[in-house]
Amino acid sequence: MTVTIIGGGMAGATLALALSHLGGGTLQIDLVEAQTPESRDHPGFDARAIALAQGSCRELTAIGVWPALASCATAITRVEVSDKGHLEKVQIAAEDYWLPALGYVVDLHTAGKRLFELLREAPGVRLHCPATLTRLRREREKTIITLDN
Repeated sequence: MTVTIIGGGMAGATLALALSHLGGGTLQIDLVEAQTPESRDHPGFDARAIALAQGSCRELTAIGVWPALASCATAITRVEVSDKGHLEKVQIAAEDYWLPALGYVVDLHTAGKRLFELLREAPGVRLHCPATLTRLRREREKTIITLDN
Protein backbone atom coordinates (compact mmCIF):
# COMPACT_ATOMS: atom_id res chain seq x y z
CA MET A 1 0.00 0.00 0.00
CA THR A 2 1.16 3.52 -0.77
CA VAL A 3 0.04 6.64 1.06
CA THR A 4 0.46 9.88 -0.86
CA ILE A 5 0.50 13.14 1.08
CA ILE A 6 0.02 16.32 -0.94
CA GLY A 7 1.65 19.20 0.91
CA GLY A 8 4.82 19.03 2.95
CA GLY A 9 4.24 21.85 5.41
CA MET A 10 4.25 21.24 9.14
CA ALA A 11 1.17 18.97 9.06
CA GLY A 12 2.12 16.98 5.96
CA ALA A 13 5.75 16.50 6.96
CA THR A 14 4.78 15.44 10.48
CA LEU A 15 2.14 13.04 9.15
CA ALA A 16 4.71 11.41 6.85
CA LEU A 17 7.15 11.00 9.76
CA ALA A 18 4.43 9.59 12.02
CA LEU A 19 3.33 7.05 9.39
CA SER A 20 6.95 6.05 8.78
CA HIS A 21 7.55 5.59 12.51
CA LEU A 22 4.30 3.75 13.21
CA GLY A 23 4.61 1.57 10.10
CA GLY A 24 8.20 0.66 10.87
CA GLY A 25 9.18 1.34 7.27
CA THR A 26 6.71 -1.21 5.86
CA LEU A 27 4.42 1.47 4.43
CA GLN A 28 5.36 3.37 1.26
CA ILE A 29 4.81 7.10 1.82
CA ASP A 30 5.08 9.59 -1.03
CA LEU A 31 5.27 13.22 0.10
CA VAL A 32 4.59 15.75 -2.64
CA GLU A 33 5.62 19.36 -1.97
CA ALA A 34 5.67 22.29 -4.39
CA GLN A 35 8.58 24.09 -2.71
CA THR A 36 11.94 22.92 -1.50
CA PRO A 37 12.10 23.12 2.30
CA GLU A 38 15.18 25.35 2.10
CA SER A 39 13.24 27.97 0.14
CA ARG A 40 12.47 31.18 2.01
CA ASP A 41 9.33 31.30 -0.16
CA HIS A 42 7.93 28.10 1.36
CA PRO A 43 4.54 29.19 2.74
CA GLY A 44 4.59 26.59 5.51
CA PHE A 45 8.14 27.23 6.68
CA ASP A 46 8.49 31.00 6.44
CA ALA A 47 9.65 33.51 9.06
CA ARG A 48 6.72 32.85 11.42
CA ALA A 49 6.81 30.87 14.62
CA ILE A 50 4.22 28.55 16.15
CA ALA A 51 3.39 27.58 19.71
CA LEU A 52 3.20 23.86 20.45
CA ALA A 53 1.42 22.69 23.59
CA GLN A 54 3.23 20.32 25.95
CA GLY A 55 0.94 17.49 24.83
CA SER A 56 1.89 18.05 21.19
CA CYS A 57 5.56 17.93 22.13
CA ARG A 58 4.97 14.58 23.90
CA GLU A 59 3.31 13.20 20.75
CA LEU A 60 6.20 14.47 18.62
CA THR A 61 8.60 12.77 21.05
CA ALA A 62 6.72 9.48 20.67
CA ILE A 63 7.31 9.50 16.90
CA GLY A 64 10.93 10.62 17.19
CA VAL A 65 10.45 14.16 15.88
CA TRP A 66 10.75 16.38 18.97
CA PRO A 67 14.49 15.84 19.56
CA ALA A 68 15.17 17.45 16.16
CA LEU A 69 13.00 20.47 17.01
CA ALA A 70 13.86 20.96 20.69
CA SER A 71 17.04 22.93 20.07
CA CYS A 72 15.18 25.54 17.99
CA ALA A 73 12.36 25.84 20.53
CA THR A 74 11.82 28.36 23.31
CA ALA A 75 9.98 27.22 26.42
CA ILE A 76 6.65 28.77 27.42
CA THR A 77 6.82 28.75 31.20
CA ARG A 78 4.01 31.17 32.01
CA VAL A 79 0.76 32.28 30.35
CA GLU A 80 -1.51 35.16 31.35
CA VAL A 81 -5.08 35.22 30.07
CA SER A 82 -7.12 38.41 30.34
CA ASP A 83 -10.33 39.82 28.92
CA LYS A 84 -10.43 43.39 27.65
CA GLY A 85 -12.44 45.59 29.97
CA HIS A 86 -12.12 43.26 32.96
CA LEU A 87 -9.63 43.57 35.78
CA GLU A 88 -9.23 39.89 36.49
CA LYS A 89 -6.74 37.68 34.73
CA VAL A 90 -5.69 34.07 34.96
CA GLN A 91 -2.06 33.10 35.29
CA ILE A 92 -0.85 29.63 34.44
CA ALA A 93 2.69 28.57 35.31
CA ALA A 94 4.45 25.39 34.24
CA GLU A 95 5.81 24.86 37.75
CA ASP A 96 2.25 24.68 39.11
CA TYR A 97 1.79 21.53 37.03
CA TRP A 98 5.28 20.11 37.67
CA LEU A 99 6.18 20.66 34.02
CA PRO A 100 9.38 22.07 32.55
CA ALA A 101 7.20 24.10 30.16
CA LEU A 102 3.55 24.54 29.17
CA GLY A 103 4.68 24.32 25.58
CA TYR A 104 7.27 25.69 23.21
CA VAL A 105 7.56 28.33 20.49
CA VAL A 106 9.25 26.95 17.38
CA ASP A 107 10.73 28.88 14.45
CA LEU A 108 9.01 27.45 11.34
CA HIS A 109 11.86 27.95 8.87
CA THR A 110 14.32 26.03 11.05
CA ALA A 111 11.66 23.43 11.88
CA GLY A 112 11.04 22.85 8.16
CA LYS A 113 14.71 22.20 7.49
CA ARG A 114 14.92 19.76 10.39
CA LEU A 115 11.72 17.93 9.47
CA PHE A 116 12.99 17.42 5.93
CA GLU A 117 16.33 16.15 7.25
CA LEU A 118 14.35 13.53 9.16
CA LEU A 119 12.18 12.78 6.11
CA ARG A 120 15.24 12.14 3.93
CA GLU A 121 16.27 9.37 6.36
CA ALA A 122 12.79 8.07 7.25
CA PRO A 123 12.13 4.46 6.18
CA GLY A 124 9.56 4.15 3.42
CA VAL A 125 9.38 7.88 2.64
CA ARG A 126 9.94 9.17 -0.89
CA LEU A 127 10.14 12.93 -1.36
CA HIS A 128 8.80 14.53 -4.53
CA CYS A 129 10.03 18.04 -4.06
CA PRO A 130 9.58 20.39 -5.81
CA ALA A 131 6.53 18.86 -7.50
CA THR A 132 2.82 19.54 -7.75
CA LEU A 133 -0.18 17.36 -8.40
CA THR A 134 -1.49 17.83 -11.94
CA ARG A 135 -4.02 15.02 -12.14
CA LEU A 136 -5.77 12.56 -9.88
CA ARG A 137 -7.78 9.68 -11.34
CA ARG A 138 -9.70 7.26 -9.16
CA GLU A 139 -10.25 3.72 -10.31
CA ARG A 140 -11.98 0.84 -8.59
CA GLU A 141 -8.85 -0.62 -6.96
CA LYS A 142 -6.45 2.32 -6.99
CA THR A 143 -5.90 6.01 -7.49
CA ILE A 144 -3.50 7.24 -10.16
CA ILE A 145 -1.66 10.45 -9.37
CA THR A 146 0.25 12.48 -11.94
CA LEU A 147 2.87 15.02 -10.90
CA ASP A 148 4.34 17.86 -12.94
CA ASN A 149 7.86 16.47 -12.73
